Amino acid sequence: MKELYVGHCLICKQGMLEIVKEIKTGICFICCDECEAEWDNPENALENVYGSRMKYGLVTGVTFDEVKSLKWDEYVVNK
Repeated sequence: MKELYVGHCLICKQGMLEIVKEIKTGICFICCDECEAEWDNPENALENVYGSRMKYGLVTGVTFDEVKSLKWDEYVVNK
């Protein structure tokens, strides 16, 4: 499964913002692949508001169809 990113992390300035899915709940969210900061949606991640850490548990990747169903496909930078 290809990782899907929405941009660069504004917190650590090193990581990419990846769309992931919590395994336990199936909830999709944005997570920095470097500092592990989390956001509930791409808008908040790209504006660096309402971030968290350790809110979610173990994650897995998402499919492009899942991203489209959330209407987050417009944010994906590496389609």
